[in-house]
Amino acid sequence: MEMTQSGPAPAAMLDTSDHSVRFYDEDDELLQEVTDFLDNALRAGGLAVAIATTSHHTELRRRLSGFGDNGRKASSRYGGKLVLLDADHMLQQFMVGKRPDPGRFDSAIGPLLRQGPAGKPLHAFGEMVALLCQRDNYEGALQLEGLWNELLGRHSFSLFCAYPWKLFASNDQAGAFRHVCQAHRRVSEGKVREVPMSVTELRREVRALKAELEQRKVSEHTLRRREKELVEFLDNAVEGIHKVAADGTILYANRAELDLLGYEWDEYVGRNIADFYVDQAHICDILRRLKGGAELHDEPALLRCKDGSHKYVLVCSNACFEGGEFRYTRCFTRDASERLARDKALASAREANRVKDEFLAMLGHELRNPLSPIVTALRLMQMRGDSATVKEQTIIQRQVQHLVRLVDDLLDVSRIARGNIELKRQPTDLGVVLANAVEQASVLIEQRNHRLELDVAADLQCECDPVRIGQVVANLLTNAARYTPSGGDIALRARCDDHGNVVVSVRDNGCGIAPDILPKIFELFFQGPRGVDRAEGGLGIGLALVKSLVQLHGGSVEAHSAGLGRGSEFTVRFPVAPGASDGQPAQAALRVATAGGKRILVVDDNVDGAETMSEFLEAAGHTVSVFHDPASALAALARVQPEFALLDIGLPVMDGYELAAKVREACGDGCKLIALTGYGQDSDKARASAAGFDMHLVKPVGLAEVLEIFRDDK
Repeated sequence: MEMTQSGPAPAAMLDTSDHSVRFYDEDDELLQEVTDFLDNALRAGGLAVAIATTSHHTELRRRLSGFGDNGRKASSRYGGKLVLLDADHMLQQFMVGKRPDPGRFDSAIGPLLRQGPAGKPLHAFGEMVALLCQRDNYEGALQLEGLWNELLGRHSFSLFCAYPWKLFASNDQAGAFRHVCQAHRRVSEGKVREVPMSVTELRREVRALKAELEQRKVSEHTLRRREKELVEFLDNAVEGIHKVAADGTILYANRAELDLLGYEWDEYVGRNIADFYVDQAHICDILRRLKGGAELHDEPALLRCKDGSHKYVLVCSNACFEGGEFRYTRCFTRDASERLARDKALASAREANRVKDEFLAMLGHELRNPLSPIVTALRLMQMRGDSATVKEQTIIQRQVQHLVRLVDDLLDVSRIARGNIELKRQPTDLGVVLANAVEQASVLIEQRNHRLELDVAADLQCECDPVRIGQVVANLLTNAARYTPSGGDIALRARCDDHGNVVVSVRDNGCGIAPDILPKIFELFFQGPRGVDRAEGGLGIGLALVKSLVQLHGGSVEAHSAGLGRGSEFTVRFPVAPGASDGQPAQAALRVATAGGKRILVVDDNVDGAETMSEFLEAAGHTVSVFHDPASALAALARVQPEFALLDIGLPVMDGYELAAKVREACGDGCKLIALTGYGQDSDKARASAAGFDMHLVKPVGLAEVLEIFRDDK
């Protein structure tokens, strides 16, 4: 349809419906047209309605002040009526989501139109559609235009809509622009009275092209600026950066790269990268890997500097492909000379530590060779009843025992350093262990006339390596005797606390420990200040050995002292038994067993752990089948028919999650699955639940907690 009329219509033509649209750039130009459009209705004594944006609403009120009632009084210069409304507020009355509701629209707009005097013109200006487009709701705007057109079919009034050109600046909005034009009877452009839609569309396209051109100019300017910034950044980067073509030719190098190797630009760029690698095979391998799509992260390399020296570096690089073909690679080079020095120093320290451990082991064994005949000779003298040398025999025996203890400590320190000590845990009467420890230290205690006080709880049972715990206590007693003046007091106490730990303490009233010495007291070969007589003796390994052996038991040792001359106390804590957490010996836990034995499957590749758990459950009245690998357990399912399955997670060949699924498949819901594992994070528990486990127990688990699972009333 050809649009043949534009601009505000004369008053005589406004007795029929009209729907025009205006696209604008300048607010002032639009506002003047709208003012004239509304003024025509007011001059004729009609109704003028403006539903405008907030800024336009304010300006129209100012321009039309004195025309119509202006929302303040019933009549004015021309007797017409002016209604000014806020577009956003009106939208809120009938928009449902992104769509205008027809019923609500009629309820909001209909009463406005009925305010117009009969036989008088009614002019309405609306910007609600422009607000919707501004919010990227073009579809909602077109639906609202359709509701206005339906209303124009029922009422006689002239509707003037306005859209900023910028809402259609992109070709992406070309379709929406065309539909907006088609929703109106006329396209208005100020004083031009005839504007075909095709011309308006061409004007929009020209604007869109101009906007696109400006955007491209801005983008190109931004791109050039960023390229310049990138070059400046690369040139000023701390790390060396270079670019290498597929044939190995160096295409670019920043200042840091050149300074790293001592070259100028024309001495480096343009040459083959292989010219600067000490190991030619290495650079060939690097290029081969990059061409295959690999990425390098901290790849060590040795480069040749201009002065003939070699530089140890770390290279990060990735290949760039175009059309599937390898074109070039970007490389970052970092000086790693300091790291190389640290690595060499660390390797040297490790080697020195290894040599030291081997030396200690050799020294211990070599010292035993002369000790053996000395001990034999001493026993022969005692067997012959040589009473003339009793005093000398006593001295030799005391010193030999001291020397044997030093050799044993040296050997143990060496074994611990190499990780070769394995505890032999067993149910133990701790009272017997402590008595043996006292006997070992008694020679030195008696020699120095110390008073020894013993306070050991009766029937103190635990699971430990009795030899090693005896060694710990003997070392602490010997240490106390050595650093306590003659006639001093030493106290040995042992008990079981409320947290399932054995607590053994050795206290003396000897020379004490200075505050600055306490943090170092358990370090290997550490010795506090001594007099030139070295009366206390020792090699500085006894307390280090104590700490290591206690930690192997899962325990801890602490030293306390009020200061020099005020004595000291050493306290050792270790669990009563692996998995016990109720503060009672393992034997006491057995007493909570309930009647009604269950068939229980235990699968754990830790032989000691599986066997001790089996012994515990059998003592509680259950039937237990133990396996150390998943295959054997699965093969025995039909025979065992377990009601419960305690499964370790870290199993060989097949982990506990997979084993659980197979047990569930074979036994169904008749067998409850219990994960017994050292993994205790929330994610581990969730994974166990997803794998079909009914319960998740974290090692070490309390024995009472285990028995609670198999109660008949559960």
